Amino acid sequence: SSDLNNNNCEEVPMYSLQTYVNKFVKSKGPINVLSIDVEGFDFDVLVGAGDDVLDRTEYIEFEFHYKGNWINHTIMDGVRLLNHKGYTCYWAGRNKLWRLTGCDHDVYKTWRGHSNAACVHRSQTVLAKRMEHLFLQTID
Repeated sequence: SSDLNNNNCEEVPMYSLQTYVNKFVKSKGPINVLSIDVEGFDFDVLVGAGDDVLDRTEYIEFEFHYKGNWINHTIMDGVRLLNHKGYTCYWAGRNKLWRLTGCDHDVYKTWRGHSNAACVHRSQTVLAKRMEHLFLQTID
């Protein structure tokens, strides 16, 4: 009697991020932080975020690696999508940032190492300046 064969499974609804926010988030104000960790389907969540969610969000973190739908996309696909919506994205390290936006390199077309991206909406001028300053310190 395998646990897979018992009837303890339950179907759960699936939502795009835009639909989820519309249904469950009461506030129409800013979304301060959006952290995405969906085991390789982060790009799909970004696409499903919709203009309203991306326009309201001040800071986004997501994972990039070789799993899930990232196999069909590069990190720069996500960066370009977010740049178009007003974000600047960085590789996130421990007390370090490396800018991705405007820094497309050939290696990004094939590299699939596990990493995290941190993206700030450029309307958040104080945070955007701090992140760019940390990037400049990182490469100095």
